[in-house]
Amino acid sequence: MLNILKRTGMSALQLRVIALCTCVNMLDGFDILAMAYTAPAVGKLWALSPSRLGVLFSLGLTGMMAGSIFLAPLADRFGRRPMILSCLLVATLSMFAAAKSGDLFSLGCARVATGLAIGAILPCMNTMVAEYASPRSRATAVAVMQAGFAIGASLGGFLAIWLLGRFGWTAVFHAGAIMTCLLVPAVYLGMPESLAYLARKPTRAAEHAALLARLGDVGDEAKLPSSNVNVVLPGWKELADVRTPLTLIAASFFSCVMVFYFLTSWVPKILVDTGFGEGQAVSAGALLTSGGILAAFALAWLSYRRSLVTVVAASTALSAGLTLAFGLLPAEPIILLTAAFLLGLAVNTTQIGIYTIIPGLFPARIRASATGLAIGIGRIGSVVGPWLAGTLLTMGWTTGQLFAAMATPYLVAVFLLLGLKKWERH
Repeated sequence: MLNILKRTGMSALQLRVIALCTCVNMLDGFDILAMAYTAPAVGKLWALSPSRLGVLFSLGLTGMMAGSIFLAPLADRFGRRPMILSCLLVATLSMFAAAKSGDLFSLGCARVATGLAIGAILPCMNTMVAEYASPRSRATAVAVMQAGFAIGASLGGFLAIWLLGRFGWTAVFHAGAIMTCLLVPAVYLGMPESLAYLARKPTRAAEHAALLARLGDVGDEAKLPSSNVNVVLPGWKELADVRTPLTLIAASFFSCVMVFYFLTSWVPKILVDTGFGEGQAVSAGALLTSGGILAAFALAWLSYRRSLVTVVAASTALSAGLTLAFGLLPAEPIILLTAAFLLGLAVNTTQIGIYTIIPGLFPARIRASATGLAIGIGRIGSVVGPWLAGTLLTMGWTTGQLFAAMATPYLVAVFLLLGLKKWERH
């Protein structure tokens, strides 16, 4: 994938930023889905009902939502590099805390802290990659970075199978903490500050100029000299100027992540309840996220040839149909594992595609704030989905009924995404 980016003429520094952001996203994918992989073991150990498991899933995702809304905009004020480093440290400590948890409350608090850190990091990653990538390759670079989440989540699932079998559920959180900690020095030494942030800081004009001298093609907004940039921080008035695309993308994201996190959180536990072994169930969860790797390749290729809004709307419609079908399939391992991979390919195309669309909707000066707000509002859906599924299962809904209900938000998202076509080349 990076060979595709190299042919665009980007410098080694630009490729390094994209690679580091991708690695951070890989660890985020593992850290946030660690709860899904350990849920069957934790639920059995602590005799948790489906509704309590749903709350536990939602706590980490609540943290992600709050981090995107309240913490990500601070990157526009203090810089994206300090925000990323701080959040990596918080994620490391909170994953260690999760491993040491002895009850539902302490584990829930640790998951909220992990979610806060990851929720603040994700918009920063999107913004950094969008700024450092060449304009022609921006969508491709964002797709590569977003593939990191799927790679980390899927490989993490297979690692979790081995760890669960040998050391128990706490080892999954220990592994996430150690890997996240190892990434801190790499980011500290290798990741520069955001170009758009430096451009509006006259006191850092020399740093900005030195970075630009080492880069290949970047967008004009990143090249603006600091002396010509209005240093007033983005406010609600400026965000109101992009309220239409902001509303459409946030509503689309809400609908899609509601189903995405229902699937990634609940599929392993539902399969265990239907008689699957723990290893097979976690494998299905890993296959569900592994579709994101192929999805990123496809979106990288299509970004040069097609309107991404149209492509993502089509994948969203397909996701609705496959979600409905998954709940009706017989409980045969080969059938369900194959279906999990195909469903993952569709839903990850939608998920990564939305992230890929976002940077082109907003100007660089408010991109982190607008992206954080859109993702943060949308992530309310990530809280609602797992919680609602747990509630419906407790009420006695069948698997077929549950998956049919969860397919509906994808259909809504199709029409919301199509409404973004006029804003795609903002």
